[in-house]
This record gives sequence, C-alpha cells and structure tokens, in this order.
Amino acid sequence: MQKIPFNKPALSISQQIAQLESRGMIIADKALAEKALRNLNYYRLSGYWMHFEDCRDPHHFKPGTAFEEVLSLYEFEKSLRQLCFEGISRLEVSFRTQWAHQMGMKYGSHSYLQPEYCNDFSDWLDNMKKIQSEFGRSKEPFINHYKTKYAESFPPVWVVCEILSFGTLSCWYMNLANVQSKNPNCPGSAKDEMANFYGADSSVLESWMHSLSVLRNHCAHQSRVILKALPIQPMRPKSAKVSISSLWQSNSSLHNLILILVYLNDRIEPHSMWRTELLEFLSNNSQKAVEFLGFPTGWQSKLYWKV
Repeated sequence: MQKIPFNKPALSISQQIAQLESRGMIIADKALAEKALRNLNYYRLSGYWMHFEDCRDPHHFKPGTAFEEVLSLYEFEKSLRQLCFEGISRLEVSFRTQWAHQMGMKYGSHSYLQPEYCNDFSDWLDNMKKIQSEFGRSKEPFINHYKTKYAESFPPVWVVCEILSFGTLSCWYMNLANVQSKNPNCPGSAKDEMANFYGADSSVLESWMHSLSVLRNHCAHQSRVILKALPIQPMRPKSAKVSISSLWQSNSSLHNLILILVYLNDRIEPHSMWRTELLEFLSNNSQKAVEFLGFPTGWQSKLYWKV
C-alpha cells in the first residue's frame, strides 16, 4: 500500500464539536462536550465512539448517538481499569513475596544468581540484566543501605524482589525450573509451591501472570482495554476442580482475566473489600459487562459472582 502525506490540520475545540455534529452525533450540552474534549483528547475518545459509528459509513454515527453515551462508556472503562489495577497491585505484592520466600527457603539467599535454577540460560541472562539495571539505578534507601554495608554485588532474593516489575517477575517465574530443594526443612520445588499457593498448575500460573502483567501495563498507562483484542490470551485451568473452569469464556480474554484476578485475590484474602467493590461495579453495569467485557448473558445468576 502506497503511503500518503499527512495533511490534516489541528482542530480547535469548537471545530471538533462541529465535526462530530456534522457526522451525526447529538451534542445537547456543548459545555460538557467542550470540557471533555479539553481534558480527554479527541483522539482518545475516538476509541470509544467508534462503537457507535455506522458500519456502512464509518464517518457517520448511528442515528440517535449522543455524546453523553460516549462519556458514559469512557467512565465505565476508566473505573474498570482502576479496579483491575488495584487487584493486580495486591497480587503483585503477594507474588513478589512468594517468589522471594520460596527461592530463599528452598535454594538459598542468592539463588536467583545461579542459572541452574532456570530452564533457559539466555532468558536467565536477560532477566539478570534487568536486575542489574534496576539495582544500579535504584535510589531506594534499602538499596543504598545494602550497597554501603555488604560486600556482595547483589542483594538477597527477598531484597531484590522489591525492585522487580511485575512483568520481570512473571518472566522469572516462567523460566523457573522445577528443581527439588536440598533443604530438609523446606522440601519440594519453588515453582510448584508457588503454584499450589495460588491454586493453579504451574504452567497455568505462568500464563496467568504473563497475561495479568500485560493488563497491568494497559491499566497503568491509561490504555484502552475494551473494544480491542488484547494481545495475550490466558490459559484455561487444566483441572475441572478449579472453581473458575466452568465459567471460562472461550471468546473473551477480558472476562477471563477478571475471572482470574478475582480467583487469585481470593487466594490472598477471601471476601476482601476489593472483591466487593469490583462485583458491585460489575453488577451495577451488568449490561455493559455483557456487551463490552464478554460476560455471558445471565452471568449474575452464578454463585461465584454474588456480592
């Protein structure tokens, strides 16, 4: 396809409003539209109003489309991202703790420096480079304390875990080998112990953590998570005994990610306020949950989703 020069001029707020109206959008409250466009960016909102465009003519909206509907959809997704981010943040802290504890107890304080505990040497090397970079630039008081006091080049696993991003941590877990512990007081493998803690098979937990780290980045950077295909599809639980297996939706990664997030947070703290807030939000927006998140019709009747 031959590329063409970009020659579209920047539009003033009033011109943006006029353009939307010329394409068939109803804007009854001009002041509301002006405030929204000054703070949310025309191009950002376009990702939401594309849902209301006429499929036969993408430059025109379906009859009756109102600007308030677009804002309502934006606010719905914004609240969803905030709730998901909070749930992932809670999980991230727990996952760091589990990784550090199991690695330290089973293999030793600096076991992450030893590639024999990993499946792939090149992946281990990549992950070590990330640690080296984070450790070198960190200004955290506990890192400065370690650099000042101890001779070793890198801190123990329970310190280094606190400077790892969720994405890097998920990569460490994915590359972690099923090596049996030589500590008689703490037998088994770190990878399996972590999987058992979260009630999932280790290969499934790998997939879940990778998927959630991608969702976390979308939420942290205010990227849209609805009305588009997410790049990572989480793996369905292998065992039918896992409570969420029967609720899995093969055509909706976002529904499944929310399902996983609730499941994993329940392993950390059952009946938490976060769970209540998320389920109340979904219940209050039940139709949007079906239309935009891939929840099945009648999802509220399932005991798992009861507030």
